[in-house]
Amino acid sequence: MLSRTADHLFWMSRYTERAGDMPQAFAGRAHQLREALVTTSPKYAKRVSAFGV
Repeated sequence: MLSRTADHLFWMSRYTERAGDMPQAFAGRAHQLREALVTTSPKYAKRVSAFGV
């Protein structure tokens, strides 16, 4: 029973750690997509900057 509880605590902490990393990953990816959109098609540059992304 103790090892089962320890196992659950371990995985809960791993999932919590991963959840904390997700906002950083999304922010980085959003920045990459924005840059790709602006450099690929200048006509979208105004629209993208209007949204403040």
